Amino acid sequence: MQTNALPDVAAGGIDQRYTINQNSGENVQNYRYLADGGWRKDRGWEPLIKYPPSGFTLSAAELIVARSPCRFLAVWSRHGGSEEYYIQERAGVLSYTYGNVGNAGTAEVVLATGRHLPRVDEPGTQLVPYGRFALLLNGTNEMFKWWGRAKLEPFGFILPTPTPYCVGVQVDYQTFEGTAYGDPINNNLRDIAVQFLPGEYLGLGEPLKGSINAYSYRQSYITDTGSESPVSAPANVSWTLYTDTNAPGATAEQRILLANANERKYGVMVQGLEPGPDGTVARRIYRTKNKKDGLTGAGDVYYFVCQINDNTTRNYLDCIPDNELVNAAPTFADSVTISNGFKYGAAWNGAMWLAGGDATPTRIIYSVQGLPEQFPAFNYFDVGVRDGGHITAVVPYYDVLLVFREKAIDAVFTNANGDGFTCTTVNQSIGTIATNTIRLVPGVGVMFLNFDGVYLITGGLRGGASITVTKVSAKFEKELSRISKNSLCRATAVYSDREKEWWCHFPVDGQTENTRGVVFAPAVNEFSLRSAAYPESPENDWRFTQLAADRSGHIVIGTLPSLTSTNLAPGMGLQVWTARQNSGDSMPYTVFQTVATVLYTGAVAPIGVWQSGWEDFGDDTIKKRVLTVDIETITEGNNEVELFWASDYSSEFVSAGTVAPKIGDYLNGIGPAQDATLTSGANLATWNVSKYQDHKVTRLRWDVNTGQVSHFAFRLQSANKHTLIRYKIMYVGGTVKTPNTKMPGAKS
Repeated sequence: MQTNALPDVAAGGIDQRYTINQNSGENVQNYRYLADGGWRKDRGWEPLIKYPPSGFTLSAAELIVARSPCRFLAVWSRHGGSEEYYIQERAGVLSYTYGNVGNAGTAEVVLATGRHLPRVDEPGTQLVPYGRFALLLNGTNEMFKWWGRAKLEPFGFILPTPTPYCVGVQVDYQTFEGTAYGDPINNNLRDIAVQFLPGEYLGLGEPLKGSINAYSYRQSYITDTGSESPVSAPANVSWTLYTDTNAPGATAEQRILLANANERKYGVMVQGLEPGPDGTVARRIYRTKNKKDGLTGAGDVYYFVCQINDNTTRNYLDCIPDNELVNAAPTFADSVTISNGFKYGAAWNGAMWLAGGDATPTRIIYSVQGLPEQFPAFNYFDVGVRDGGHITAVVPYYDVLLVFREKAIDAVFTNANGDGFTCTTVNQSIGTIATNTIRLVPGVGVMFLNFDGVYLITGGLRGGASITVTKVSAKFEKELSRISKNSLCRATAVYSDREKEWWCHFPVDGQTENTRGVVFAPAVNEFSLRSAAYPESPENDWRFTQLAADRSGHIVIGTLPSLTSTNLAPGMGLQVWTARQNSGDSMPYTVFQTVATVLYTGAVAPIGVWQSGWEDFGDDTIKKRVLTVDIETITEGNNEVELFWASDYSSEFVSAGTVAPKIGDYLNGIGPAQDATLTSGANLATWNVSKYQDHKVTRLRWDVNTGQVSHFAFRLQSANKHTLIRYKIMYVGGTVKTPNTKMPGAKS
């Protein structure tokens, strides 16, 4: 009997096509690819903030939040990583979590409550870092600038700037040679008379008898980002100096004295300088020069007068002469009010970009560079003139800003002169509504999920290059065909530099919550899956509603605790992907008088599955008998791995038993033997007893003895930690070709 062996092949990623690569797996689940080669099953998740060891209690309100799905999750670092915030949103409560509680009663800081609950077709809250603050927006609630800690301020200028008013100038009140002169009958002191002699430098207006003087004022706000609000509507003031004949009720002598006495320049009192919204650090006042009678004076051109560097002062006395006004005021087009209805944002090229929303679904606006809250009237694009649907995201990608739409992708880039922007379409047929899956994979490009699969954006628009959009999910279309297209907005993704993978979680089979995951390993350009145990168990669905990565690359997970039982599994609050083997925690709770008592214990470990494709050994018409399956793995101690096999496309896999790669972890050490089969003095590697050594590559073998088959497949399955590097199949080949006969009972 001649025994044949297929060559050792390195285990690859998932491939669900009818004709697959030799080393690919039809199902690769809950493995991660190692940088030094091989697929390793060694991950699970645990709470980001540890639960109290003896359990804990929740009030009725806290239980509602704990059982609610995480609808927004982001990790934001400030001050070079010295501050790192894990911010999330559940049940309309926006909060962040920190680790070192200290003397505080809780590890959570609530930033806002009563926020909009995103529908199944909405991506929810977005976080846009910009320098020292981050913008929070969702298209419904007020946009916020978040400066870390509990400092939250309104973003942008939503309302017009209030108009100040000017106190009238009273020219009929004056003291002269110790005697009060003025209107002896109707002298009123409601206005002011701050006067300056004609020869003095300060003061406004012409100090000549009978002169007409008129000025207009506007104000604006300056925020802590340096941005300037739209200027207010004008506040007007005017006055006319007396002549020798226009002082009613006065004697001739008094009229002459009064006219002479009022040959003065005046100060103007500007009032109604209302404090601006939170975040306002200064107010600016602008003024025209003397417009006189409107025909012979200056026009309605405004100039900078002063900046009040606080947000409390309400009055300002203006006595700056016209020749001091040299800096022109901003126009109405230099800064305009914006809406809270924008759903998407990005910081790119020094400016803040806002886009989309129910009221402006195809509009993009952008701020002045360096002034993220100041949006000029003509700084916008409207992509609605081209087919492609509504805007669903704006994403910086090196020297361009990608504008994702429902069925197209546009790009904004600086024009040839460098003094403006141009918007063009880079793909007219591919877009996405899965906003939260768009992630930059370093060295690869931008990956995202849409109705048809996973796509990759590469290239650029400089030096004659072009942006290309390529589908990269051909190997697992079978899995992606299950996507709930109407719930695609709920999908989420993250790239972790620590794990070196892009992980996307999405809803399937008509569900509205994410329960399935696909992972891309850039090192080998391969995909694998993450999901419930094999065979699938609905009770163990991975209900991951949000994914994010912290500064160190740890993947943080927002979950949806079970809604069908009194159990907060797969975990309450934020979870983190770690080397802990458990799939979160089992967290049963009981309610007594509106107080829930929660206990917990580690849940079972996720099961790893690597199932080969169907091997026909080069000719499926000749029967073969498979003898053994060998795999190369890493010594891991007594961690058993079970192998199943099937033949000729059968769905029934038969167990070939379990094998444990434990030999390499037995080392000589001090103490009694821990296994009677070992030589005296040999011990398992344990702390403070034996010396440790690096793991070694070893082989595991399963005897299968299939009988005569045309096709063969095997499946490795275990909840234990193990690694798959390569595999080899030993078989005995036949010589007679089998005719293609009809199955029993088949019709002609």
